[in-house]
Amino acid sequence: MDALGGDAPATVLARSAVDFAAGRNIELTLVGRAATLRAVAGPHRVADAPLGISHGDSVRVALRAGVASSMHRALALLADAQVDAVVSAGNTGALLALCRKQLRMLPGIDRPAIVKALEGCDGERCWLLDAGANLACPPKRLHQFAVMGAALTQALNETPQPRIGLLNVGAEHSKGPLSVRRAAALIEADAGLRFVGFVEADELFEGKADVVVADGFAGNVALKAAEGAAAMARHLLRRELGGAAGWLFRSRLRRLTAAYNPQSYNGASFLGLRGVVVKSHGGADRDGFQRAVAQAALEVERGAVAKMSARFGAQGGLA
Repeated sequence: MDALGGDAPATVLARSAVDFAAGRNIELTLVGRAATLRAVAGPHRVADAPLGISHGDSVRVALRAGVASSMHRALALLADAQVDAVVSAGNTGALLALCRKQLRMLPGIDRPAIVKALEGCDGERCWLLDAGANLACPPKRLHQFAVMGAALTQALNETPQPRIGLLNVGAEHSKGPLSVRRAAALIEADAGLRFVGFVEADELFEGKADVVVADGFAGNVALKAAEGAAAMARHLLRRELGGAAGWLFRSRLRRLTAAYNPQSYNGASFLGLRGVVVKSHGGADRDGFQRAVAQAALEVERGAVAKMSARFGAQGGLA
């Protein structure tokens, strides 16, 4: 885990990961300032890296920092097969650039996609990708995202035939940008995918699809709008059920606000790389960071990268 770059102190993130690993078959490598991390590492390893890539740093700064940055050092350990996964709360753009440089893509995949889990009304998760890595995507890339999302859902949710939807402005075949309509044709023609049609943004939480595919612009806008709506819902709940009346509904209020807590769904995976990389939100707290670590551990345990690689085939063609 990259202990630098997030808003929380390195010791807070490190203790969060160490607590999560306790009692589990997980060996951590904490990457950051060794003198600080050794005090909280316990039985786990520490790799020294003095510099952190923060959210205010540019991709150019991240690339120039080289091996001195904790992000670079963590990914180098993954590239050398010394660790099975990397979790970082640092700059998203820098992490993507370093991933492509150090890990490279799986055969047959052009670019990585950011995938985020959304909790639906029925308690089931819907996976949205891309959530911001690729602002514009040709139809072929959206098809690749559908295959990657399906492989991830099959691995993590153990869903044999995940339902694939394509984010659009309407359900009709004639609606939406030409690239989206052409992507729909590719996905529908793929015998290995179960395409359920277009999904509108207000249907993301209705359980219509297990995977919703979008270009990074539309996906990120939809995700941020949902996060904003959740924040407003939490605010209104506290305001309306606060004060003396709130005492009567304390347990229900806790459950409702927990359902809208973004820390409960922290952790976005970078798909398409030769390794498991999970991006934690920079503002994640102790519990939120544990969610990102748990996501990485589950992807390793279920062999998500291997399943994805098998779907594209050894020569890079869709199998």
